[in-house]
Amino acid sequence: MEETPNQLKTNKLSLGLTLLLVAVILGGAGYGAKWYSARQQEKQKEARGARDDAVTVSTATVTTADLKTVLTFNGDIEALQTVQIQPKVTGRLLKLALDDGTAVEEGVVVQEGQLIAQLDDREYVAQLDSAKAHVASAEAARAVAKAELEEEKAKYASNLAATQNAQANYEDKVREQKRMAGLVAGNAGTQQSLDQANTALAQAQAQLDQAKADEQGALAKIASAEAAIQQAEASYTQAQASLETAELNLAETKIYSPMRGVVSAKLVDPGVMLSSSTPIVTIVSMAMVKVVVAVPVNHLSRVLPGKTHATLTTPALPGREIDCVVEKIYPTVDTVTRTAQVEFRVENERDEATGTFLLRPGLYASVAVLLEERKNVVAIDISLPVRNLERNLVYVCHGDIVEAVPVKLGTTFRGLVEVLEGLQVGDEIVVQGQHRLTDGSKIRRVQPESM
Repeated sequence: MEETPNQLKTNKLSLGLTLLLVAVILGGAGYGAKWYSARQQEKQKEARGARDDAVTVSTATVTTADLKTVLTFNGDIEALQTVQIQPKVTGRLLKLALDDGTAVEEGVVVQEGQLIAQLDDREYVAQLDSAKAHVASAEAARAVAKAELEEEKAKYASNLAATQNAQANYEDKVREQKRMAGLVAGNAGTQQSLDQANTALAQAQAQLDQAKADEQGALAKIASAEAAIQQAEASYTQAQASLETAELNLAETKIYSPMRGVVSAKLVDPGVMLSSSTPIVTIVSMAMVKVVVAVPVNHLSRVLPGKTHATLTTPALPGREIDCVVEKIYPTVDTVTRTAQVEFRVENERDEATGTFLLRPGLYASVAVLLEERKNVVAIDISLPVRNLERNLVYVCHGDIVEAVPVKLGTTFRGLVEVLEGLQVGDEIVVQGQHRLTDGSKIRRVQPESM
């Protein structure tokens, strides 16, 4: 059955009213849901309270400290003196012990000039006796030569007197012959008298010539006696030198320590045959030891002998720091490493229980050299600056707001760093929690132990 126009119009109106009613109902439901959700959020916010954006940090006040520039170098502990003892003469080692019978071996303390070894000296005693006999013989020969010289000198003196007498007699005979020759020429004398005068002159001449010959002979004997004395003196000197050598050789059979120290190595045992190149023991000086380290040349201007201080540490003495000072700087520089050898000396200590020295040659050691000391400088903990690109930042407190302040840093020492620019004594800075901050952040302070 077909609907009439009026029925169709009525149906369309009913459908519109129905759709409108549905839309109203759906809209009301959506609004109610949004209202409920907003209400719930407001209740949750009220339950939590107002939001807090402050960062929890700890702060401290900037102060001053004494900072040092210290460079640490490594080296080995060495004995100040090391001497290897060996004999000067050959012989069998009879004893290697001190006067009290203590065996000379590793660890034994010896004193300067103390007897430590004895060689068999029988051969050297015999050589000394022989040398003494040669000296006595040479001395006797020298005495005989001196006596002969004195005798020849006496003979020469007698010959010289005879020559003088013969000269006087000759001169007298010359005058007499001339007188007689004059008388004969003047017919006042006889030829016989002149002949006698000539004969007497000839005899006087012969006597004078003989006296002069005897005098020259005496001089030759004196020269020979003097030569004999020189030879005797040389023989005596040689014998005396041999005696001194024999005495020295005998003395060298006893071996003494040249210094105070500790025996670090015993190299032979009694009974062995020794030569002059055989080492017996090694002695090291332990009362004072040294450490030599290589210091770069760019630091040498701040290293001064007798003035630059340092502290020595070694794993053998954990926790101990030993004060020392620069003893000397060696004169040359290593052309490869460009370093110079710097020597430090340390007085050694003994262990109270064992009596042994604490610092032993060969131990590894570190030397912390104090190059510079700065007092009362602005300093903070080395961990506080925050690295940001090329800058170091420290957060300074202004009330409850922080400012990121760039700082210029200097010397570091034992966990502290010098602040050259950016901070002043009395500034309040963040010491914990700084890595969560930015410039202008709000902070809430707590004690460090609460962080």
